[in-house]
Amino acid sequence: MDSASGKNDAEIDIVIRKGLLLANLPAGGQALDFDYSPQYKRWERGLLKNPQRFIKKNSRTAFRRALDVAAAVFITLAVLFGALIASSPGARAAVIRWFRERFPTHDTYRFTQTSDAQELGQWRPTYLPDGYVETLCMDLGNQIIVNFENEEGERITLNFLFINEGKLFYIDNEDMDIAETKIGGHAAQVYKAQDNSKKNNIVWIDEGSGVAFNLTSFEPCEVLISMAESMELYG
Repeated sequence: MDSASGKNDAEIDIVIRKGLLLANLPAGGQALDFDYSPQYKRWERGLLKNPQRFIKKNSRTAFRRALDVAAAVFITLAVLFGALIASSPGARAAVIRWFRERFPTHDTYRFTQTSDAQELGQWRPTYLPDGYVETLCMDLGNQIIVNFENEEGERITLNFLFINEGKLFYIDNEDMDIAETKIGGHAAQVYKAQDNSKKNNIVWIDEGSGVAFNLTSFEPCEVLISMAESMELYG
C-alpha cells in the first residue's frame, strides 16, 4: 500500500468514526430501530451525495480547526509574554542580548543589543586577596579597565563594559578547562589554565545592569570567583 492510499484510508476511517459518534450507536448496535440525531442525518446525506468530496472537505475542516487552535494558543502566549516584558524589568533583562562563539584559539562574547543604562558606573569587588590594592583605573566611556596589584607585582585585571551592540570580549581558550558556574544568579564561564604559563579568566554578564564583566589573573579561579561574587556598584 502506498502512502497516498494509506492517507486516504486514514481519512475515510476518521470520517466513519465521526459518523458513528454522531449517530450515538450503542455497543449492542440496534441501528435499524434507533432514532438518529439530526446531526447524523445531515452527515449521512452529505456522505451519500458525494463521498470523496465529503471526505476531503471534512478532513480539511478538521485540519483547519487544529491550525486555528494552534494559532490562538500562539497569539495568547505572545500577548502574555509581551505584557510580562512590558511590566517587568527583570523579564526584559532575561531576553538574551548576547551570545558566545567558540573558535579554535579563543571564545568571542558578542553583544547584540544596547544597554538601557545611562552611565556605566564604578564597579569594584569588596573582596581582594591579601596584599592587593587598586593601581589603575582606565575609563574609556563605555568600558572600564581596573588593575589590582600586590608588592610582588602580581596583577588582577577587572574589565567591564556596557552590553552594547558591536562590543566584544575575546577570551583565550587554548589549553583551558572551561566550566559553567553562577555569579549572583547570572551564568558565568570559568577558564582555568592547564599550566602556569597562562592566566585564568572568568566571564559573566549581568543583563539586569546591562554590564558584562571579565576578571583575569594568575591567581586561582577560586579567588576570581570570590571577587566576582563580591562585585558592587559604587557610583
